[in-house]
Amino acid sequence: MTIWILALCLLAAGAGLGFSQGAIRTGISFIGIVIAVTFAGLLGQLLQPIFPHMGIQNPMLIWMLKPVVGFCLILTCFIIIAFVVHRKVYLFYKYQAGDLRLALWERLNSRLGLCLGLLNGTAYLVLLSFAIYNFSYWTVQIAPSGNEAKTTRVINQLGHDLESTGLAGAARSFAPLPDTYYKVADLAGLVCQNPQLSGRLANYPPLLAIAERDDVKQLAQDTDLTESWKQGAPMGQVLNNPKVKAMLQNQDLIDAVWETLRANLDDLPAYLKTGKSPKYDSEKILGRWDFNVNVSVGMLLVSRPNIRSAELKAVRALWSEAYAQTVFIAAADHQAFLDNMPRFSVQNGMATVAQTSSWQGQWNNAGADYSLTVNGKSMTAHTDGLRLTIKSGAETWVFDRE
Repeated sequence: MTIWILALCLLAAGAGLGFSQGAIRTGISFIGIVIAVTFAGLLGQLLQPIFPHMGIQNPMLIWMLKPVVGFCLILTCFIIIAFVVHRKVYLFYKYQAGDLRLALWERLNSRLGLCLGLLNGTAYLVLLSFAIYNFSYWTVQIAPSGNEAKTTRVINQLGHDLESTGLAGAARSFAPLPDTYYKVADLAGLVCQNPQLSGRLANYPPLLAIAERDDVKQLAQDTDLTESWKQGAPMGQVLNNPKVKAMLQNQDLIDAVWETLRANLDDLPAYLKTGKSPKYDSEKILGRWDFNVNVSVGMLLVSRPNIRSAELKAVRALWSEAYAQTVFIAAADHQAFLDNMPRFSVQNGMATVAQTSSWQGQWNNAGADYSLTVNGKSMTAHTDGLRLTIKSGAETWVFDRE
C-alpha cells in the first residue's frame, strides 16, 4: 500500500511541477535525470578523494554517497540549463511575438509540461524503488525484528510492499549492483538470523588468523555482546556496543575481513550451511585443535617406558591443568598459532606452571606431513583429519579437532 501511495504522490508532484514549470524546463530535467543516472557513478568515483577532507571516513558511507552526490551535481547542471533556456524562450514570446502567441505558447508549454512531468515522476519512482530495494535487501535480512529502530522498520515495510507490488523487478533490472553486494547481504542475513552459526563462522579457515587478532579477541570476550547476539537482540543494539563501534572504525580490520570475504563468497555460505568447505577441506591441518592430555601422556609413556607410575601420575595432573586451554590453530594463509602454551618452572623439586603464552609462526605442506616453524622452533606435524600429532624435539603433543 505504501508504494502505491508513494507512486501517486510522485506522479501528482511531477505533473504539478511540470504544469507550473513548463515543457522546456521539465523536458530538459528529464534528460538530466537520464544522463545523471548514467554518469553518476563515474563522477562520484572522481569525487571520492574529496570525501575524507570533508570529514567522511567510513568507506561504506563514501561508497553510498558517491553516486548520490554525482547524480545531484549533474542534475543541478541540467536544471540551471533548463532555467536559462526557458527564460530565453519566454522573453522572446513576451517582448517579440505578441500577446496572442505568448498566450498560446504558455498554454502549450504548461499542458505539455504536465505530460512530461508524469514522465519525470515515473523516473523518480523507479529511482526510489531502486534505493528502497537495495537498502531493504540488507535490512530485511539482518534486522527483521519488530524491535528495531523506526527507520529500519519503515525500510523493511517499504521493501515488503515493493515486492508485493511487483516494482521490485523493475528496481532489480534498472541498475543492478555487483553480485558481490547481494552475496554479502545474503551471507550477513544467514549469520544474523542464525546466531548459532557464529562458532562455525569463527572456525572458517580463512577467518582463523583474523580471529587471533587482539581486537577481535576482545570483542569475542565481551559477554554482554555475545549474549545479546545469541538472544537475537535488535541489530541497532548490537551496533551501538562500544567495542563493535571501535571495530567498525578499525580500517585495517575492515579491509582484512572484506578481502577474506570477497575471496570466499561462494565457499563460505556452503560451509556455514553444511559444515563442509569444498575449497579448504582437502587441507587436513586447517582448523582449531584442542590439546589431548591423555593421548599426549600416552605418547610420553611410549618414549619413556621406564617412567615410574607416581611420576606419570604427577605429569598427568600437571598437564591436565597446564594444557587445559592450549589450542593449536592452522589458518588458510599458512599462519600457525599455539595459544596458551605453558612454561614450567621447578620449585622445591615440584614442577609448576610459571605462565602461559601464545606462540605464532607458519605451517607448510611437506608431502604426507607438515612442517611448522612456531616461536622460532622447527616442528613436524601429522594428521588424519581428526587427530593432530606435533613433534618438537623430544616432545610430542597430540591434539583433537575442535
